[in-house]
Amino acid sequence: MALYKLTAPSQFGDMPKGYEFQVPSSTTPTPDAKDVQKAIERLGFNKQAQSYKSPGNFKVEKIS
Repeated sequence: MALYKLTAPSQFGDMPKGYEFQVPSSTTPTPDAKDVQKAIERLGFNKQAQSYKSPGNFKVEKIS
């Protein structure tokens, strides 16, 4: 399973611009949208932030 670091390029709901978080996902070269949404939910961000679940909305860096 790969681990990705996602960075928000702008404010998404209550997630501030520049916020970084990690997402484990079994897909490559980017994480699956379901995995991104689960991570956003787990961090406690609102539904508007969760609507930005597409990895294309974030700067994605593969960590491992």
